Amino acid sequence: MLGLPDRFVLFDTEFTSWKGAMERDWSGQGEHREIIQIGALLVGPGLIEEDSFVVYVLPTINPKLSDFIIELTGITQATVDAKGVSLAEALTSFDAWSNHLSLWSHGNDLDVIEENCKLVSIAYPFANRTWGDTRGLFVSRGIETKGYSSGTILRAFGKEPALRAHEAVNDMKNLLEALRELAKS
Repeated sequence: MLGLPDRFVLFDTEFTSWKGAMERDWSGQGEHREIIQIGALLVGPGLIEEDSFVVYVLPTINPKLSDFIIELTGITQATVDAKGVSLAEALTSFDAWSNHLSLWSHGNDLDVIEENCKLVSIAYPFANRTWGDTRGLFVSRGIETKGYSSGTILRAFGKEPALRAHEAVNDMKNLLEALRELAKS
């Protein structure tokens, strides 16, 4: 169909940010892309959502979320403080839940995970995992991905995403809908 396996995991990360940080490539003093949320969907044959996963992560270098990231993602300080776990615990849970299936993201999310592992000096658990970037699937079918995120790529098909972007599970649900549209083309 699209070159995707029958069963795979679509996943996304949300991480600390500040106004202008993306343009600076997080090069400002103290700016690190610390993961605050991992969200994923287990996708089965026919691009059917079979299960979902979400975990919040306590950032350690910048434990207080910026107003910018709270507004962008809707993830509050109270949520991270109440539900957040260490990065090691979050990755262990995600690894177990994803059951060694191939991991697909819309961009460099595995790089962000690896960067975070180095940041807090823990082992990177996905070194031997098959990984794919969905942007290549869209580009191979003539859909330009620049200017779209995983949560907004559905707009490339003239459809408005049903769920708020920049919340990891929502982004993956929107992305899955876009993949379904791509499969029709």
